[in-house]
Amino acid sequence: MAHGTNNIRGLQAREFPAGHLRDGALIALPGLAMVQWQSDLAGVFYQIYVNGQLATVTEISAQRSVLVGYEHAHPATIEVVWVTADEKYVDHAECLVEFSQNDGSHAEFCFPRRGYLPLGSRAVLFGDNRDGVIDYRKRLAEKEVWPDPLDKWGWGTDAFGRGDFGYSGCGAVGWGCGGFGRGEFGFDADEVILRSDALAGGVYQFVVRIVDEVGNYDDGAVAVEELCIDPIPEAGDLAVSSYESATNSLVLEIV
Repeated sequence: MAHGTNNIRGLQAREFPAGHLRDGALIALPGLAMVQWQSDLAGVFYQIYVNGQLATVTEISAQRSVLVGYEHAHPATIEVVWVTADEKYVDHAECLVEFSQNDGSHAEFCFPRRGYLPLGSRAVLFGDNRDGVIDYRKRLAEKEVWPDPLDKWGWGTDAFGRGDFGYSGCGAVGWGCGGFGRGEFGFDADEVILRSDALAGGVYQFVVRIVDEVGNYDDGAVAVEELCIDPIPEAGDLAVSSYESATNSLVLEIV
């Protein structure tokens, strides 16, 4: 039983090509990457992790490339771990040192739309800027709760027959399109999602409040959510440190 990251070198990840235009420009498939590496190890298999999660495992010991998926809208950290056959499907994410599961630079909050939330209201995200005091003067993110008035009434929650044809029973966003089981009857597929801008590392406190059309806040209890944000590490620049023409070799350094 063994695993490790030693003797793995030359790791590269490239967008997976779907084809080329006449001028040679690459047509890439977003969300797919071809991962390649070099290794002299024999009789072992390779696990590929994307952002700290096991994505796939090689099928044969000689394999040194694999196609993996990733969320193309966000940065992705890709790592390769060699494992013996008896640990081929054992998750070794805890031993990875280049990626933390908390890595990220945004805070995201979601909650189900409720029937009692008024028309014309907006959900607003506030934060404390790491000083422990919520600043209600600065809105970090906001979103209209009911973009269309017809969306307000979920199935079985309105006055029957008082809406337009087809809306008296089900005007919410399509059933099964969101967080199943998280809302009221008829609203389990309907959610509001708020996402902050990029955040520096540190401990933050956040509050989501509902604001009506004239600027009045909801008067319910305020629940403060505390999050620890670990910023995504920035890669250094590469520079040529030295070059030996006799051996046709160069040394790169990270600056």
